Amino acid sequence: MRVLAGSQCKRASQTRQYIVTASGNALPIRRTIIFHRLPSGKPRESHRSQKNRRTSGVIQPPVHATAVLHMYRQAQDVEQSRSFLAEAFPHLKVWHAYLYRERDPQGQGLVFIRHPWESQDNSPIWDPIYQRMQLKPEDIPAYTRVDTKKVHADLRPRNADYDRYAYLVKLFATHDYNEANIALDCPFLVQDVLFNALLCQGNRDLAEVARILGEDPIPFEQLAERTAQAINQKLWDEEHGIYIGFDLVAGESIHTHAAAGFLPLFAGIPDVDRARRKYRYLNSSCFCRVDEDTYPVPTYDRHASDFEPSRYWRGPIWMNIDWLLYHGLQRYGFIEYAKRIQQSMIDLVQQHGFYEYYNPLSGEGHGTDQFSWTAALLIDLLS
Repeated sequence: MRVLAGSQCKRASQTRQYIVTASGNALPIRRTIIFHRLPSGKPRESHRSQKNRRTSGVIQPPVHATAVLHMYRQAQDVEQSRSFLAEAFPHLKVWHAYLYRERDPQGQGLVFIRHPWESQDNSPIWDPIYQRMQLKPEDIPAYTRVDTKKVHADLRPRNADYDRYAYLVKLFATHDYNEANIALDCPFLVQDVLFNALLCQGNRDLAEVARILGEDPIPFEQLAERTAQAINQKLWDEEHGIYIGFDLVAGESIHTHAAAGFLPLFAGIPDVDRARRKYRYLNSSCFCRVDEDTYPVPTYDRHASDFEPSRYWRGPIWMNIDWLLYHGLQRYGFIEYAKRIQQSMIDLVQQHGFYEYYNPLSGEGHGTDQFSWTAALLIDLLS
């Protein structure tokens, strides 16, 4: 999951420095998260595009409504925070409307992502798509990587991944960010489990915001239910008991098993039987048994031949995924495993520091140190 909007919402909703006064000094920061958007409703990013616009054309997972509601519930000054809800509500409605209008043109209830940065950068989930994207040198715009100057290249996405990232950003600019035209030409269109599970919960939380404000919650409840049904109908892998993405360009499911496939638990999407099946898969040596002497939860099946415990989204633990799983497991009553994740998150930070991601076998921290959302999630977990 890329930083910017997604991580800002995590920090704003989960660090007490933003909500001690419930609004006060935090409000300008929260306004920049929710209200800085394009006319279409799509929040801006801060990269400079090919046409000198301050956007990459890339969006972030829709955690905004969930974060706003979380801030409200933690507030000490309820009146001021309710005022913030009222200010945020119309912008959140536009944001969700954009997703369903522009990213679900067939009205299936599932929105698509069109860049890996909109979910999990170099996840093995995208490998079949990358194999299709055979780029010529002239297809790749000039760019300079700065990440590998700070972090060893073995811990980051490969250059071939970044070539594809840059190609897609250039493609969006070439089409002047027109979603319909991009969809006709883009080789990467995926109905992603992570993104849609977060959207489903975001709709549920937006409905709750509406109730608090005396607005009609029904449209958002209906959207949540439609997306939940679509996830269950189209993204469920009956054979293996996990949710998987769908490649719209190839017209087929992506049979790659990642920890994101368990995240519909967070949004209350599976029924009890499916939840139990998912739990059995999670509580196995493929990921991490509850009594195993390792750290939960690797982002990718450890039995896969291309599992890499230290390379970004190809195996390491990410605190945001663990936090979502922790709450999802609690929601379905899998308390022992939820407590195991909670303790693991504490242990990783105590023993190794506030890193971006962690090796699930050794616990070694990788990527950026003093990473803000790791700190924010831990504070939320301990509060």
